[in-house]
This record gives sequence, C-alpha cells and structure tokens, in this order.
Amino acid sequence: MDFDVHLMHHDRCTLVRVQGEIDVVSRPRFEHAMFEVIDTGSPMIVDMRQVTFCDSTGLNAIVAANRRAAERGVPIALVALPPRVRRVFRITGVDKFVPTYETLREAIGALPSTATS
Repeated sequence: MDFDVHLMHHDRCTLVRVQGEIDVVSRPRFEHAMFEVIDTGSPMIVDMRQVTFCDSTGLNAIVAANRRAAERGVPIALVALPPRVRRVFRITGVDKFVPTYETLREAIGALPSTATS
C-alpha cells in the first residue's frame, strides 16, 4: 500500500499528516519528517487518521521522535488514531508517554500557550 506524509504549518504547531502503512519500508521517510519538524522547535501534532497499519518499526519511529522532542523541549502529540492502530499503542504502552487525542482541536488546545511555530 502507498505511504505519504505531508507537513502543514499552523499558527501554534506543525501538523504531520500521515497516510497509509507505517512499516519498515516507510519508517525512514516518516521518521525524517518528524525529526525535521522537531529540529525546527515547532510543536508537532501527528495526524494518524489515515494510517491503515503501524508495525513495531512505526512505533519505534514515534518513540524515537518522542525522545528527540523531549531532549529539545518540543511538545508532540498524536491525533485521531484509528481503532486498530490505537490498540497497538495501548498494548505496547506507547500511549502512556506520547500524548494522544481524539481530535486536532483537543491536541492544539493542549499545547502550552507559549508554543509557537
């Protein structure tokens, strides 16, 4: 299946929109996009609503991005995880340390008020 990732800049954050399968093939591109945003210092929200599959390499990419963001003091969050993907995050416990939200509005509202892009 195809994979695509788009960056969109908003007033308070950068939105990373992901589509398709996050796996060993797509991980480098996904991780690069997330690291690129984190390195700018912009708060990052990853919109996962169009993700159809996420394996352990995808989880590892998110964990690595979360670690990098924490080191740089950059807020990150995930939004709109499909039920199958949400289940994987719950089973592995990733949802315990990477903030997840149902809607983009909730995620943006949870950003620190001093966060700017």
